Amino acid sequence: MRNRTFARELAIQALYLLDLRGEETEKEIEEFCRQKAEKPDIYKFALSLITGCISHRVEIDEKISLSAENWDLHRMAIIDKNILRLGVYELLYRDDIPPKVSINEAIELAKKFSTKDSGMFVNGVLDKVYNSLRNKKTADTAKEEKETVFGISDLHIHTNYSDGTTTPEEVVDEAIRLGLSAIAITDHDTIQGFLRAEAYKNGKKLYIIPGIEISSFLDPSEIHILGYFIDIHNDALNEVIKKARKDRVERIYAMTEKLRGLRVNINPLEVLDLAGEGTPGRMHMAEIIWRNGYTTTLLESFYKYIGDKAPAYVPKKTLTPREAIELIRGAKGVPVLAHPGLTQRDNVIEDLVKYGLQGIEAYYPTYTKTTVEKYLKLAKKYNLVVTGGSDFHGERKVDNPIAKVTISGNLVKLLKQRCSNN
Repeated sequence: MRNRTFARELAIQALYLLDLRGEETEKEIEEFCRQKAEKPDIYKFALSLITGCISHRVEIDEKISLSAENWDLHRMAIIDKNILRLGVYELLYRDDIPPKVSINEAIELAKKFSTKDSGMFVNGVLDKVYNSLRNKKTADTAKEEKETVFGISDLHIHTNYSDGTTTPEEVVDEAIRLGLSAIAITDHDTIQGFLRAEAYKNGKKLYIIPGIEISSFLDPSEIHILGYFIDIHNDALNEVIKKARKDRVERIYAMTEKLRGLRVNINPLEVLDLAGEGTPGRMHMAEIIWRNGYTTTLLESFYKYIGDKAPAYVPKKTLTPREAIELIRGAKGVPVLAHPGLTQRDNVIEDLVKYGLQGIEAYYPTYTKTTVEKYLKLAKKYNLVVTGGSDFHGERKVDNPIAKVTISGNLVKLLKQRCSNN
């Protein structure tokens, strides 16, 4: 039996007990799943389904009532009702699961735990829910496309909320001065820069795409995944962001310990103060090392002390590329491989596509014409949308001003379409 099928069966049993008895606590449900699950992935997925159904129960029941003609929700068999709840939850809130999979799995659950007729009933209700959602999405997409016409855009910009030196407000002003149609704020593991920029824009003629650059690790090095048009309110995304900041702070302290062993005495609070409200990282550490006179340039700080193969390097506690891609898609965004020409991991692109990668950054400041052509060919081969941007970091990358690399409005439109089709 497949892991997710078994996890759904656990979820249905738990939801049934909750509906029947009502006094089950969250801890009891967690313990029930932990005892029954054969693998951690099964437990984790089952628990995510249960908590999702519980937290969105009102909206789910409303959708079922609208779609189940001539059926009173309160008179349905408890098992049928909860199978529908699980199916509707997946259709409404789990963009990482194909709709047809959700419907077919719900039908099989009904056949196993209820009756053959229940399978037909569940199929009919979920088909109606799915068709109504698809029609609404089509209408919303058409409306958005009619309203938004993109022009020249820069889709890779960092602010001082990660490792850039420029405020979100300054980024907005500069993008408008340069005549850009759209920008994407893609700070590392945070959306705070986007929120500030969007609040400041306040009617100004500039489209700001909600974005993020998520750090992931696949031995032997990091692979960064850009996320575009993400749902900034997504619970799973915000949990990862919250944990990432905590892990980054711990990493700063671990690096300062290693540096001390190399007779480089850095106060971690200096690094955290420099990062401010943003996500602290190696760029901040490199600057403090340089400011304290241990190196003559930021680049030397990396090469000599904190680069991937340097003696004070401490790896991030990161997601795998697959987890990063699934996280972005779960947040209704478009996952894009960041600067593949820098990471030099072309051998893993095929696997990333299998995991759900939808785009590749084919235009980047340091790329030669040959490099661009190579990634355009790979994009065509794997049906990936093409993106690009300056990777602006303010004074920390003075050779990469905003709009040094831009892409056409048509490419932005294609990117947004991928988001709509998720």
